Amino acid sequence: MQYLILPVAITILVWVLNHNIRKANKKNEKKTIESFLKREDNANLVRRKDISNLPYIHVPLEHLPLDITLKDEKKQSKIENYHKQITYLSEKQMLNLIGISNTELKERYGVANLEKLSTYDGNYGRMLSNLQNYAATIYDEYPDEAVTILEYMINEGTDISSTFELLGSYYIQNGNPDACKKLYDRIPDKNSVSGKMIQEKLDRILEES
Repeated sequence: MQYLILPVAITILVWVLNHNIRKANKKNEKKTIESFLKREDNANLVRRKDISNLPYIHVPLEHLPLDITLKDEKKQSKIENYHKQITYLSEKQMLNLIGISNTELKERYGVANLEKLSTYDGNYGRMLSNLQNYAATIYDEYPDEAVTILEYMINEGTDISSTFELLGSYYIQNGNPDACKKLYDRIPDKNSVSGKMIQEKLDRILEES
């Protein structure tokens, strides 16, 4: 009978510990939610601030190899569409707001500016997406020109994992592993989902080289 008491006591102890842990986690979670809601309420009270001097992005179209003619007609049609979008977006206001939450934007610049800032951030994201698609499409025929675009994107703070992947592969293929390794330092936010994905892709490229 004594042999049965010990396992039962251990089971009860484990249950009590798990119960207390879950209870503590729920309590902490509640505090976190309450803290977030309070911060949101305060952010919604911040008045509009001047955003005219923010670091707006101006894409130097004249310095990017965007006047390319490909042998593949289907690819040529694609890059012409990408080029149109790039030209169109270059005339719009753009901001790199990667890693900044809406709450932070309201705290810094006022709730009245949130819609504008979100639009500017969206323009930036669309520009990078079109540049990435353009570079990837011309890469097979014009790798050096594609790399010029990819490196520009890195300098502008992109977090598109395929940009890092294609550029890293180019460096490895051209015998420059050090340049590939330096890409780790250009990841905007290593703890974000995209940041971790970029690191994984770079790890794989270096392991396979």
